[in-house]
Amino acid sequence: MSIDDKKRIVLISVSDKRNIDKIAKKLINNNYQILSTGGTAKFLTDNNIDNISISKFTNFDEILGGRVKTLHPLIHAGILAKNKKDLSGLNDKSYKMIDMVIVNLYPFESVISKKDTTFQNAIENIDIGGPTMLRAAAKNFSRVTVVTDPNDYEKVINEIEKLGVVSDNTRYELARKVFEQTSLYDSLISNYLSNKSKNKKNTFPDKLQLILEKKQELRYGENPHQSGKLYSIKNKEYVGFDFNQIFGKELSYNNLVDAESAFSCVQQFDKPTCVIVKHANPCGVAECNELEKAYKKAFLTDPISAFGGVIAFNREVNNKLLNKIINNQFVEVIIAPKFAKNYINIIEKKPNVRLISVKDGKNQKYFDMKSLKSNFLIQETDVKKITKKDLKVVTNKKPSTEQINDLLFAFRVARFVKSNAIVLAKDMRTLGIGAGQMSRIDSTNIAKNKAKTHKINLKNCVMASEAFFPFKDNVELAMKIGVKCIIQPGGSIKDKEIIAVANRCKISMVFTDTRVFKH
Repeated sequence: MSIDDKKRIVLISVSDKRNIDKIAKKLINNNYQILSTGGTAKFLTDNNIDNISISKFTNFDEILGGRVKTLHPLIHAGILAKNKKDLSGLNDKSYKMIDMVIVNLYPFESVISKKDTTFQNAIENIDIGGPTMLRAAAKNFSRVTVVTDPNDYEKVINEIEKLGVVSDNTRYELARKVFEQTSLYDSLISNYLSNKSKNKKNTFPDKLQLILEKKQELRYGENPHQSGKLYSIKNKEYVGFDFNQIFGKELSYNNLVDAESAFSCVQQFDKPTCVIVKHANPCGVAECNELEKAYKKAFLTDPISAFGGVIAFNREVNNKLLNKIINNQFVEVIIAPKFAKNYINIIEKKPNVRLISVKDGKNQKYFDMKSLKSNFLIQETDVKKITKKDLKVVTNKKPSTEQINDLLFAFRVARFVKSNAIVLAKDMRTLGIGAGQMSRIDSTNIAKNKAKTHKINLKNCVMASEAFFPFKDNVELAMKIGVKCIIQPGGSIKDKEIIAVANRCKISMVFTDTRVFKH
């Protein structure tokens, strides 16, 4: 079989062979002839589809185990020629115009996602000829149609059958898509090699290529007049909050911010725990032996704020608990690692409630990101675990074992309360939370007043502060409201004065030597 100058030429070389036989047959029916490579040529031949091998067309055999097969002047001149005049001036008359290029790349991303992939196997799956042909065809989109996504086959065929050609606009959009794809492909390779580098600075390299892929439309942004979309980061090193919405209306920007905050908080705890969040701040947290009891205690911390909140659990939510929640309060989102079978029978009567399941991401390294318009802040997520051995008792009075457990519990909650943060707790449940105040004493008063509003007894409770006390006023107020133990990072220039006040008030105090600001 030889080239017919009366027919157009399409070059096909694909790793993803979905529907390639269908488009190939339709192109042949529309006066195209096919050039193809190795595995693609075999696939087409096996399906009784006529094609001419690249090797026969170029009179150049594939070498280096197939590493070099399309990197040939006959191929790239045929793709890059703007018109027949470009080729007619050449002495070699074997050059032919290539009108369409259908190429997709070696599956580098799927290969590196497999746990057993070796470094050498990953390197072998870096495509060279494919991107070169795609970029050449995309550059010459004014004449050449380039297709890299099998989902575009139908559109291309429909236009050829209706118009006789692929429209200028479609060729432009397909070319744009190619450069998007090749850019993504190169970023995946660059990021993979950076991760494998022995250079520790690559955690925060001088140049960072983030690959973002739209995950879903949002109901709206932070406010209804703001539009918003959710993108997932495709970089393998950026993991965490791998969620799936399994029920309910569209999520909003605020729903997701609250959901991530709630689930990150609840993941800290080992026993069954419930965290209720409102406007990115916990308003009730409890850790118990039973999940239903944890929810009840968390809700009682601040039933008013829990209205319209986001509820997170660190265990599977059974249908009894799910039914109890939706009959007890208005809730925006319920988030858990898993929901019991037939949950739909319970939740279907509340179509506005969203259910989100999240994969467990414990023991992974996370990063936090924040946009500053034209700048981007990135930091390691604060996952430092504070245990009993990290605590330094600085007062004459020492806390009991039960009080130490409550102190650690309260400090874990404080980590997810916006600064300045104060958490009052007892028996592994929050009693009052003061969040986001410019003055720490104001946060203490808010925590106290919330407990008073809900008739919660603060006698013999513990207090957690996510940062040091700048003045003695918080300790003095703590004594008045019934606090018996305080946990804080320490580090103030007035630590000695504050410790002296704690001793005078007969309050035990421990330092963590770790600040957990939340902005």
